Amino acid sequence: MSDKPILLEEHKAPSFWKRLGDTFLYGKSMAPALGLLLMILVVFFSLSTPYFFALTNFKAIISNIPVIAIMAVGMTFVLLIGGLDISVGSILGFTAVNVVLFHNVPMPAWLVVICSLVIGLALGSLNGVIITRVGINPVITTLGMMAFARGLASWFSLDFEVLKVGRVFDQKFLLLARRFLPSEQVQIIPITLIYIIVLYILASLALRYTRYGRNVYAVGANEYAARLAGINTRRIKFSAYVLSGVMASLAGVILVAQLSLGRDDAGLGSELEVITAVVLGGVSMAGGKGNLIGVIIAVLILGVIRNGMVHIQEAFGLSYYWREVVKGLILILAISIDAARIMATKRRQRVRQ
Repeated sequence: MSDKPILLEEHKAPSFWKRLGDTFLYGKSMAPALGLLLMILVVFFSLSTPYFFALTNFKAIISNIPVIAIMAVGMTFVLLIGGLDISVGSILGFTAVNVVLFHNVPMPAWLVVICSLVIGLALGSLNGVIITRVGINPVITTLGMMAFARGLASWFSLDFEVLKVGRVFDQKFLLLARRFLPSEQVQIIPITLIYIIVLYILASLALRYTRYGRNVYAVGANEYAARLAGINTRRIKFSAYVLSGVMASLAGVILVAQLSLGRDDAGLGSELEVITAVVLGGVSMAGGKGNLIGVIIAVLILGVIRNGMVHIQEAFGLSYYWREVVKGLILILAISIDAARIMATKRRQRVRQ
């Protein structure tokens, strides 16, 4: 036998890029990577354009994200159960039209909000019933609802003279989205930011600490196993689509209050931006994985990109349509990352077995 000592193979520490890749593919949350991306984007746009890094501009970004941020809450629940809702933009548009009609009845501001949320509840319930009771695919169902709600909004706009202008002048209603804190003289924090913070905290607590939240994850991870465990999977899926409809209507209310304008084309195409934000935020389209921390950072990223592209457009004469190109590329990137995470997780599970 040889007297030479047996040298154990040295284990090298993983490189930065390996750790970054593991965070994207295997990490429980996309928040760290998304936070880094957000900082990079802020630095990039600040160096590229002269007016991006200013308090007024950041206030503009925060004021422009609540519509997508609110709808993203409902979409998160839908994707967590393994579903999809592409009708949210049309529900928003239909709600915006009805907000104008409600004001011309007339109704007080608080009743307008309640009636508007009932619209989202009704349309979301219709989605839920068709998907859970009739058994039609969520994409087909919500595609039909998208056409149905948008068609109703356009029909109302043609038949009602008041909607040809679409203006809302009730100051109490408009202040729901136009008020700033701490005061009207010192305008620092938009009231819509408070809404978003409260909404995301409540939704996050519901997902993490309640039986309903655990059931949402269980249904998305394995619906068959959840059913065997005694979970009413139909009820959970139905409630997710109801919540998505209500959030879309709430976003419609906020949008009309911001613009004092309700038209049938409100929210056109916003469903893709909402899906992009939720998937980019780490919520898997396969269901059962993700949280709202990543989603809100992704919403901020989209808001920064949208605002930064406007500044670049003004500074360099970039065409408006490049914004749509960038949005499409981000959607493709988000879905690609989600697919890569799913495949990597399955590959790791096979190796462990």
